[in-house]
Amino acid sequence: MKTARNLNFQILDSELEALLVEAELNHTHQPKYNILLKDDKTPLYIHITKEEFPRILTLRKQEIIKYNPKGTILGPFPSAFKVKEVLRLVRKIFKWCQKPAHNNRAGSAKLTPAQKPCFYHQIELCSGACVGKISASDYNADIKNLTLFLRGKKKAVLLNLKKEMLDLAEKEKFEKAQQIKEQIELIGEVTNTRLQPNPTLPQLKLTQAEEGLAHFKKMLKDYANIPQTWPLTTIEGYDVSNISGTNPSVSLVTFTDGLPDKSKYKLFNIRNLQTPNDYAMMGEALERRQKHPEWGKPNLLVIDGGKGQVRSVLKIWRWQNPVIGLVKNPDRIVIPITKKAGLDLKNPIYKIIKLPPDHPTLKLLQQIRDESHRFARNQHRKLRLKSLFN
Repeated sequence: MKTARNLNFQILDSELEALLVEAELNHTHQPKYNILLKDDKTPLYIHITKEEFPRILTLRKQEIIKYNPKGTILGPFPSAFKVKEVLRLVRKIFKWCQKPAHNNRAGSAKLTPAQKPCFYHQIELCSGACVGKISASDYNADIKNLTLFLRGKKKAVLLNLKKEMLDLAEKEKFEKAQQIKEQIELIGEVTNTRLQPNPTLPQLKLTQAEEGLAHFKKMLKDYANIPQTWPLTTIEGYDVSNISGTNPSVSLVTFTDGLPDKSKYKLFNIRNLQTPNDYAMMGEALERRQKHPEWGKPNLLVIDGGKGQVRSVLKIWRWQNPVIGLVKNPDRIVIPITKKAGLDLKNPIYKIIKLPPDHPTLKLLQQIRDESHRFARNQHRKLRLKSLFN
């Protein structure tokens, strides 16, 4: 008190921010009384390594003096508990990897990708550097924002992320833009929550089917004004099978909770057409399908085809559920969009979405499309054999 000349203070949004700003001020100004702690432990620091894919470590002061590690040193922090709480919270936002597959080691060649993802990747707290699922540039962009955040520069991080999100949206990279938006929301959530002393169990990763459905609900909400509470319990997939119009059939496969439900598969042998016309054949099958509400009504229709096929289906489909298409080479999702909220799909425009090959929603829709194609092809083969023997 006798040596103090003035008093300054800063109001922050949360205990987490206060802890980060305090650590940054200690590191920058090295104040006498904050550095000379009263116990026999030396201060704890966060170390961001200087590697192709940086790792996040904790070090004591004597370790820094002894090993002189390369990279960024943040701190000191008053206790190991506080450091662990900080890292636990920010890991939800910036999903770094502790076992990157491609980091260089002194005196050794580049590592080959790991055969199995690390534990944190399995619970969705690692960006996938352990299995080569993220580029070095994208990974280091996250680490740059993480470093700023740990320095207490929340506003700078939010500005960076919002600019990146808008740039991605302008380039129609909506999936990546959505990921950035979720990071921004998590920053708000984390920095407006007090640090909790009680440990929490991590949420285990969903199955691929569950994850695909969860992502798809979000896409339908964003692009087709479908409420995110809209159920996707029952999805029906349709495909036309014929050779030059002969022995045509349309398959109906049903997926319940993202998994094939073969007890509900149906086949419509086309009776009124013997010339190639996929639109008319699909129309006949769907008209007949709507005469059987006792089979249960679907939450979603997946059509094998693009805008033309989806448009023809919307003209005759009367039940109130979304209809989407999956077009090939490369696989893209075709979603009808309305200008107003609700399920009015009579005069839509169309959004074409191209997802990464390993995206769980794309994998789910591909499985539905491939299963409907397989089922239709098998029925067509049976009809050809039958007509041959006749």
